[in-house]
Amino acid sequence: MTPAGAVSLEAAIADVEAGRQATPLIAAPTATGDATVTFLARRIDGRVPRVVSDVTGWGEHVDGTFDFGVGVMARVGQTEWYALQATVAPRARIEYQIAYAPGDYRLDPHNPRQSDGPRRKGARASEFVMPGYTPPPDLADTPTVPHGRTTSAIVESRSDGGSWRVVTYLPPDYRAERTYPLAVFLDLRADLLAPILDRMIARRAIPPIVAAFVGPVAFTGGHAAESTTRTFLVDELPAWMGARDGPGVGVGPRAILGISFGAKDALDVALASAESSHPFNGMGLLIPGRRIDRAAIDALARRGGGRLHATILAGRYDQANIATARGLREALTTAGHRVDYIEVPEGHSAVTWSDHVPEVLASLFGHGG
Repeated sequence: MTPAGAVSLEAAIADVEAGRQATPLIAAPTATGDATVTFLARRIDGRVPRVVSDVTGWGEHVDGTFDFGVGVMARVGQTEWYALQATVAPRARIEYQIAYAPGDYRLDPHNPRQSDGPRRKGARASEFVMPGYTPPPDLADTPTVPHGRTTSAIVESRSDGGSWRVVTYLPPDYRAERTYPLAVFLDLRADLLAPILDRMIARRAIPPIVAAFVGPVAFTGGHAAESTTRTFLVDELPAWMGARDGPGVGVGPRAILGISFGAKDALDVALASAESSHPFNGMGLLIPGRRIDRAAIDALARRGGGRLHATILAGRYDQANIATARGLREALTTAGHRVDYIEVPEGHSAVTWSDHVPEVLASLFGHGG
């Protein structure tokens, strides 16, 4: 760091220590809209801090290994403070932590803003947003809207002998004699997603839809993962819902949505359903993970016979997985499928996909979907 730069930062650090300035420091945008962001952190017990973040990398490589040397910071003059600069896109929302050792990751004590802990399963991160960032309308405070009804059940699969937890969402004013589109989420977080459906239906961003949140009973995480059974999802689940909730469930458009690790299951099930009596005509792949490898992407491009409407949500700063999302866009387009691609200036987290799932749902079920 140059002496002049150190002097300038020392003045900023004095403001941070006095509580007059929050971190990180965000410079004015350039002509392109990008801006330089300066992270600041103090040395603790002789340990030099690092910044692990969406923009500097969390240390995760594409092959699944980790680098505990990313985000190295430079000392500011002779102070106990260290700095690191990064260029950040306009309208970005960036998550980060300060690392002092492997396993020792901390919030930035001089940044009051934190990502949503409940959506990150309690594991909070510090975050900042760039000028022009707009909070998603379906997660902001809104007037009370009519609520749909959710019910939970355990469904036994005849095809694999397994047990599945199914949370069903029926929209406000549901009537069994009507026909409804169907969204199948390979995720059990109905408490997070059902209010989003309520708000989208209330503002007519999507028509009233029925949704099923599905995961095997033996699996305790958020998504269906390796246990996904195509026969259950493609044939048994729609039949069970139709018998219980009315024959019009899923008569309209039907889409399956998978998140991160579970995106591969959504892709596989949607493609395999073509010969079924209940084919999916849409799929949502939200921040798809590299479990979908290059070989699978190449095979998908050669497959042809496109008939699906695919919507892909990707994070520009999802460094370990962005190549997967972009590869899927190209392969699905080459195979003849309709592809809507949404890339946002954020990273790989539950906050990212839940903030932008309304865009995916609007793409699949909204006007023109």
